[in-house]
Amino acid sequence: MSIWKSTILRITVAVPALVALYAVVVCFPQPLFLFSVRANSLILHSDRPFSEDAAKQVLQLAEAKLAKSSLPANRHDFDIFVCNSRWRQVLFFNKDYGVGGVAPYPLTANVFLRDAAIEQNRLVSPRGIPVAGDRTLDYFIAHEITHQLTGQTLGPLRYYRLPQWVREGYADYIGKGDSFNYGEARRAFLADVPEMNWEKSGLYWRFHLLVAHLLDHRGWTVERLLNDPPSQQTVEALVRLENP
Repeated sequence: MSIWKSTILRITVAVPALVALYAVVVCFPQPLFLFSVRANSLILHSDRPFSEDAAKQVLQLAEAKLAKSSLPANRHDFDIFVCNSRWRQVLFFNKDYGVGGVAPYPLTANVFLRDAAIEQNRLVSPRGIPVAGDRTLDYFIAHEITHQLTGQTLGPLRYYRLPQWVREGYADYIGKGDSFNYGEARRAFLADVPEMNWEKSGLYWRFHLLVAHLLDHRGWTVERLLNDPPSQQTVEALVRLENP
């Protein structure tokens, strides 16, 4: 019995200690990323060397997109960590391993991205090829920081209670910026193309369309969207009834 009690005691002490250690690493990962560059309020870190000029251009593009958000920034600086090595992705992405990026709010305001070709402004997919289209590296940076800004605005409880179409749709809305074509997205939505199905495509095109409809076509404010979001089905019905 004493052996079991001793083992249980060790586990009871060790588990909280490991959790606390992990939290410290996630909040202060800089020693694991030796290369960094700043552009105004954004700081890009990487575990591999990169062109500082190219990185600054990427950060400036992301910052220009974030400037269009009306959400206040409670934190002036945001640190973005590019995890090129698999073990870093496993460590920092945790249960979300395999996705493009994570924003572990409210634990930290840091943002973690998978491997990237910074000089080409591209994230690299799990298949080892650059992510094509308008989901550029600066898109992923702006997308994840928008999650942080939304969380800071609402607080953890309200943030995680947001419908997924609002939480991801608004982040996509800011991340895509002017590259989003509302008419094209609406036609794809009405035709029910596969890319509109998030669970199958992994794209937030449908959610982005709904957010853009309320903000750009119905005159909603971001504050109203976040504080009093309608159901996804309600907004989809409005999009279908909209005059082209």
